[in-house]
Amino acid sequence: MPDGHREKPCRLLKLGACRELRYHCLRQKVDLEEACNAFGSAAQTTSFTHSCQMQSAQKWAHLSRVLGLSPLEAYRVAFSSLTQLVWIGQTIKHRQSAMNMVRDLASQAASWAISVGSYGLALEWLEQGRAVIWSQTLQLRTSFDEISREDPGLALELQAVARQLDMACSESTLHPPASDFSTDSVSQTSHHHQLAFRWSELLTKARLLPGFHDFMLPLKAEELKRAVNDGPVVVVNAHDERCDALIIMPQREDIIHVHLSKVTQEQLEALSTQTVSQMCQRGSPETARGFKTNTPNYIQSLALLWTSVVEPILNALSYTDKLNDDELPHITWCAIGALSFLPLHAAGLYNDGSKKTSDFVVSSYTPTLSALLMHKKVLTSQAELLLVGQEATPGQTPLPNTARELNIINEQAIEARCSQLDGALATVAATLAAMEQHSWVHFACHADQNRQNPSHSGFHLHDGTLTLEEIAKRQFKEKGLAFLSACRTATGDHNLPDEATHLAAGMLMVGYPSVIATMWSIVDEDAPVVAEVVYSELMKDGKMDHSQSARALHKAVARLREKVGEKEVWRWAPYIHIGV
Repeated sequence: MPDGHREKPCRLLKLGACRELRYHCLRQKVDLEEACNAFGSAAQTTSFTHSCQMQSAQKWAHLSRVLGLSPLEAYRVAFSSLTQLVWIGQTIKHRQSAMNMVRDLASQAASWAISVGSYGLALEWLEQGRAVIWSQTLQLRTSFDEISREDPGLALELQAVARQLDMACSESTLHPPASDFSTDSVSQTSHHHQLAFRWSELLTKARLLPGFHDFMLPLKAEELKRAVNDGPVVVVNAHDERCDALIIMPQREDIIHVHLSKVTQEQLEALSTQTVSQMCQRGSPETARGFKTNTPNYIQSLALLWTSVVEPILNALSYTDKLNDDELPHITWCAIGALSFLPLHAAGLYNDGSKKTSDFVVSSYTPTLSALLMHKKVLTSQAELLLVGQEATPGQTPLPNTARELNIINEQAIEARCSQLDGALATVAATLAAMEQHSWVHFACHADQNRQNPSHSGFHLHDGTLTLEEIAKRQFKEKGLAFLSACRTATGDHNLPDEATHLAAGMLMVGYPSVIATMWSIVDEDAPVVAEVVYSELMKDGKMDHSQSARALHKAVARLREKVGEKEVWRWAPYIHIGV
């Protein structure tokens, strides 16, 4: 079959699969070598079928490792074809489906890179293979000011195409049902594809400008290290072969590696499943913004998480002293795969000496390092605060403490410009419009994590649901804190654990640098306790400093823990801080 034939890559893929099957039958090494060669040839052949190319690259990498060869080139090919597999010319829903094929790619590749001491490369691959869809959206919302100084016309066209493509990508589907396959929908699809092709052409043109050779290309390790600002960032990766942490420190060039030898990916996945099944079902219609069932004790799971993951990392950082809250170092967790569902901030020994994460550090989370890079600290005494409350949402159980929660915040925010939408006033349209006008926002209401379609997760308001899809269409400017005092606002999709398909990530990506959210259901009466301490801390001395949100939440959760007891983990641990 000649080079350039569109069927050649897939034929080579099938050939490789046959030779691999033959090896398993006859156990002749030559068959495995031939299979590896076929997969490599398929991966490096230009293909119109990008799924075929990706499958070939992944199989090439796997067999290279089995044969004791370096999989470096195979992984490079896989990552270079990722943008074509998860093509921006498709809808978000379509791209989420495509991500299922590569859900383990970043973790697997990073695991190998770590095993050979290439920590910077591991960092790059973990960043490149995670939150792919969010990253594409953020690229479309990039400022083109620097391009404009070199080529104003190119910058204007980039901006125009980016705006149109962003709108096209946000549509939930390109086609109506097959029974109504209209001409308009076909035209819409074609227009979306044309925009994507033009976008690619413009990026290629921009990279020809002096100093822009890497414009919108994946960030290198040296650039990713700049994400570190207030304390270390810890990237925790788990794979079948090994579990590791990579620590980036402020003003330090090298990356600290911690091999987490006491735990396996299988154990972490079991813990993750247990967390979801137990914690996400706590609460009751009478007392919580969620649901309740009787669940086994979770204390032992947190002990394993402490001894096998958190404690070795804190020891490597020499964070072994219990200090006052104001003196504790700040750490940002960037957890991969199953780890992203685990409360690293709540790990500890609660039956033996009460040794826990919060004794030694103030914790934040981030879905990616890029999410930290896109936000700069802003200190302002003139921020506007929007309060959105729903005490009795139609079709939902009452939340009597939301009114008390908003009253408490109003008392704390005397010096802030504060607006409130509650009851019938808190409609989807009114809330979105008000969010444009206010730099901070506080939601006190029911929320829902839609597992069938994560982009339809949202806040339940008076006239409907404010969805993640609607939020993602916005591009807010000069924002501060988003406090999501609702259930499961930081619960991701188990099918796409590294895509951060939850409301908290959505708020972070659309422009809020600091987000307080919940990993599972919260008790209605607890929310005012947490809110009171958070806002009293953040509004000290007449200032509204969102960069202190993590420390304020740390103190608020400590107050709640004192009230309910530290073994009532399901009540105080859902509250987390995401961002800067």
